[in-house]
Amino acid sequence: MRAVPVSIALCLRVVSVVLLGGAGLIACSADDDVGGEPLVGEDPSPEPPLGGGSTSAGVGAGGSTSAGVGAGSSTSAGTGAGAPESDGPWDSMSAGAGGGGGAGEPAADPPPEPPPGEDPGAAQEFTCEGLDSSQPVVLYVSADDSNSMSSPVHARELLRAGVAPEPWQVRTYEFLNYYRIDYAPADEGELRVEPQIEPGEDAGTYTLQIGVRSHDPKAPRRPITVTFVLDTSGSMGGEPMNREKATVRAIAASLSEGDIVNMVTWNTSNAVVLSGHVVSGPDDPVLLDAADELSANGGTDLENGLQVGYELAQEHYDEGRINRVILVSDGRANVGVTSAELIATHAEDADKEAIYLVGVGTGPVLGYNDRLMDVVTDEGRGAYVYLDEVEEAFHMFRDRFDEVMEVAARGVQVELTLPWYFKMERFHGEEFSTSAEEIEPQHLAPGDAMIFNQVVRGCDAAVIDDTDTLTVRARWQTPITHEPKEASREATLAELMAGSKEQLVKGKAIVAYAEALKAGTTEALRAAREQVLAANPGGDPELDEIAELLALHPSY
Repeated sequence: MRAVPVSIALCLRVVSVVLLGGAGLIACSADDDVGGEPLVGEDPSPEPPLGGGSTSAGVGAGGSTSAGVGAGSSTSAGTGAGAPESDGPWDSMSAGAGGGGGAGEPAADPPPEPPPGEDPGAAQEFTCEGLDSSQPVVLYVSADDSNSMSSPVHARELLRAGVAPEPWQVRTYEFLNYYRIDYAPADEGELRVEPQIEPGEDAGTYTLQIGVRSHDPKAPRRPITVTFVLDTSGSMGGEPMNREKATVRAIAASLSEGDIVNMVTWNTSNAVVLSGHVVSGPDDPVLLDAADELSANGGTDLENGLQVGYELAQEHYDEGRINRVILVSDGRANVGVTSAELIATHAEDADKEAIYLVGVGTGPVLGYNDRLMDVVTDEGRGAYVYLDEVEEAFHMFRDRFDEVMEVAARGVQVELTLPWYFKMERFHGEEFSTSAEEIEPQHLAPGDAMIFNQVVRGCDAAVIDDTDTLTVRARWQTPITHEPKEASREATLAELMAGSKEQLVKGKAIVAYAEALKAGTTEALRAAREQVLAANPGGDPELDEIAELLALHPSY
């Protein structure tokens, strides 16, 4: 696609409206001419068509944005006139029927053909002409909630089943969330900001990775009130039900004496199994018995299940506790406007401890519709995990319990200041903008890091000065008192070039894996595997797994 001329302040927004139980949620990507308004770039990868299912507001499911923001230019993320090569935004009205329980939406008209003689893949050259050397490039970036981690696990299950993931199923930023990139922890109550950079293959391009690391989990943690909202409809039979039971057991193993558990099951109707149960300690026998008794039958009534679940969560709410609703489902249900508003209302209480929703997808691998969980966790501001096997429940809810459940920093906003001659060429996060108001701050869990991986390009390699500085600034609020805090790191390009790149190397390998899955070509898959192997001289088990999975792809 053609790049937007750098002298034009252009934000292209395509607004896709998906009917969710009769309500419309709006998904924006950068595709609307708004003249001099702030510039926004979002993940433009295509989404699946939906049928009676649901979608998230804001961003599609691909995980990488080809963009031209910076250096006094305008956004060219997404598709539309002037966009460079990118995956293109998903149109929710595309043809076909998705998962869930309803009919697919009608097919949209195909996009218009380019004018005769026009090369839609030709990118306009990025030059320094017209740029103001006194004005640095300031961008605000988002990596989505750093504990949304479903996409790589679903992709893993597909690959092990001999199935190639669809491009829309691959959200690159979730791969960076799921696989562990080890940054040194911050001091308690603080965040640690760590930028790393290295030259790209093309002159004037650089791969820049930013890690924003929280402090390690505290011991003992705060007490917690957990409200299970469990799908027991007929479609949950077999492996999905095994994984749901494993979720309850894994969380039971992580609870402490005095923690409180509520449980409601939902199918055609709903049933309150536990209300205000105070656990005796890890592996509470009452909770384990409740897990054993779960069974699949009947239809789906998510709306009432959520309503009752939130009534229980509110009844046993305690501002001094972690308060979480845990929704476990195979995704074959609709979320209507009432449920979406209910979830958002409880998650957005800015004056006290909110009730966040954690989504757990159970499969089955070939019939799973992940849009339900993407919607509810987007609204509920909680983690989204997928279980490809029973053991994954213990990995996420025992080994990474604090990372999934707790908050170390609220409303984290990350600001990146680059020298005047750089632009954002490719962003492997969720969205970025020249305006802070356009980017929703995200929460960060203890023991976790927000990872921002991107490629920046200089307008001319000759003007890049390694004595120029790059600054990353993180602003957030403390989780209990909501005290505003800030951390920053400023360094010259030369200092960063001479610094450690261990985390950057692993981050690039993870990105190469995800992008190769989206490309799906033999060339891309084999090149990514070579990069992963080269990045792993010490036998990192996660990189070992990624290399194995790439070789399982049907096109490898």
